[in-house]
Amino acid sequence: MPVRRATEFDAAAICALIDTYVPSGTLLPRSLDFVTMRCHEFIVATDEEDRVIGCVHLDEYSPSIAELRSLAVAPSAQGLGLGRDLVQATIELATKREYSILFAVSNDEAFFARFGFARMDIPELDRERSEVSRYKGVFAKELGAPAAR
Repeated sequence: MPVRRATEFDAAAICALIDTYVPSGTLLPRSLDFVTMRCHEFIVATDEEDRVIGCVHLDEYSPSIAELRSLAVAPSAQGLGLGRDLVQATIELATKREYSILFAVSNDEAFFARFGFARMDIPELDRERSEVSRYKGVFAKELGAPAAR
C-alpha cells in the first residue's frame, strides 16, 4: 500500500478516519478546516484505488521538536504494516525538516520502541495533555542535531 504526503483532497477522508477513533478516546477530534489547512503536515496510506486507509500528522511543537499525532489505520486495513510505514515516513520527514526530537503521546510503548522511541519526561506536555488525553506516556526519538540555519 502506498504512503504519500496528503493533499487538500484527502482532508475529508483523513477527518473521517480520525473520527473512527474519537469515541474511544484514542484520538482527539480534528475539524475539516484544521486538516485542510495543515494537509502538508499529514502523511497518508492509500489502497489500490487511492482511498485513504491510514494517516499520521507531523506537528511542530517547537523549532527543534515535532510531535507524531493522529496516527490511525482503518480497522479493515489493520495488520498490514501500515502503522509501521506511516511512522517510518514520519521519522523520515521529521529528519528532513531537521527536527532534533520526534515524540508521540501513547500508551503503546512497545510499538514506538520498535522505532527507537524511549520514554521521555516533558513536564509542560504532561500538564497540557492531562486534561484532554487519556494517554500518559510520552515517547521520543532523537533524530540528531539540527543543521545551522
